[in-house]
Amino acid sequence: MQITFTLASAAMAAESTGGIGALGINAAAFLSQLVSFLIVFFVLGKYVLPVVQRTLAKRQALIREGIENAEKAKRDLAEATNNAERIILDAKRQAQDSIERATKNAAQVAQQIETEARERAEKISQQQIARIQQEANRARLELSRDVINLSIDAASKVISRSVDSKDNRRLVEEFVTANDQARNN
Repeated sequence: MQITFTLASAAMAAESTGGIGALGINAAAFLSQLVSFLIVFFVLGKYVLPVVQRTLAKRQALIREGIENAEKAKRDLAEATNNAERIILDAKRQAQDSIERATKNAAQVAQQIETEARERAEKISQQQIARIQQEANRARLELSRDVINLSIDAASKVISRSVDSKDNRRLVEEFVTANDQARNN
């Protein structure tokens, strides 16, 4: 349909003839175009519009789902970050505890080694003291024998007679032993 419609021509036509025809509108063509428009409008409204609406609804649901998934992913990421930080803190705390335990154990082991070393040193010192005392006692005993022998030899020469050396030796040993005991006490 071709409608050339201007304000000026419409006003002139209305003055000269009255009604729709005066405006240059063909009533039969207008009516057929109106019926065609209503049929197309009905078909579009009945078949095409629901499909378009379903497509738009699907698309809207898909977008909403995407937004929800993005928000859920953001929450999950935040939760995972928090969990990771908590795990890292726990690991640091456990590592610090392990270091402290190892330090304490090392200090205990060092103290135990030091105690054992002191005990060994004391034991060795006591063994050395005992050995020195044994050596000193042996040296005293040997010195006492030498003194006894010298005394007997000197007494023998002074007396110039043969004296029973076993009896004399026993008497001198008793004297020296009694003398040593008196000095040690």
